[in-house]
Amino acid sequence: MDANVTAATVRGVALLLLACLAVGYMARVAEQAEERFARAVTMEARIREREQLARSIHDSVLQVLALVRRRGDEIGGQAAELGRMAGEQEVRLRSLLTDGLDAAASVPSGPGTEAAPGAPADLREALRRLESVRVSVSAPATPVLLPGDTAAELAAAASAALDNVERHCPPGTRAWVLLEDEGHAVTVTVRDDGPGIPPGRLERARDEGRLGVAQSVVGRIRDLGGTTELFSEPGEGTEIEMSVPRD
Repeated sequence: MDANVTAATVRGVALLLLACLAVGYMARVAEQAEERFARAVTMEARIREREQLARSIHDSVLQVLALVRRRGDEIGGQAAELGRMAGEQEVRLRSLLTDGLDAAASVPSGPGTEAAPGAPADLREALRRLESVRVSVSAPATPVLLPGDTAAELAAAASAALDNVERHCPPGTRAWVLLEDEGHAVTVTVRDDGPGIPPGRLERARDEGRLGVAQSVVGRIRDLGGTTELFSEPGEGTEIEMSVPRD
């Protein structure tokens, strides 16, 4: 009997030790997994901050530098030299954004950013601010209510699309903004009658650090959980369709 008890005790102790080792190993694995997850979350947050900063800079500083460069070339003389300097700073800033920023504050920009993030906002009002002699806005007769930050980002994406029309299309190019409320989703379409986008141009622009479509349009809509579709044929204009779910 004593021998049997002794054998059972030994087996119990061995099993207990194995259990302790297994628990310790699993705890270590769980700790490492948690550390990796935390690093992944931090990296994703930094990437999103970088993208948001890039959008804000593209919507403000880069647009101004590009305008100064273009107008300086048109005027000539001393203005051309100022335009050249503005162009150099534009290239450097685009390179900085493309190569990477470790951390930067996110600066909201674009139409409708004055709305409180949690308060409902009528997207029609933000889009109507984009209307001009060459830009027509069509919207439903009833309010299209979205959270304030969602409405601001969607309107800013439409504004960025119109900026591309202003920058890359001939003077006098017309553009139309159409807002559709589908109940489960909201769709904003920006269409122009310009020359269209040549094949491969967007890829080259992205490689050169020009983030107008990739970040200011597609990136914004992606972060809202939506989708962006671009249709363009040489000589037939361009259409950008941005759809965002209500949830």
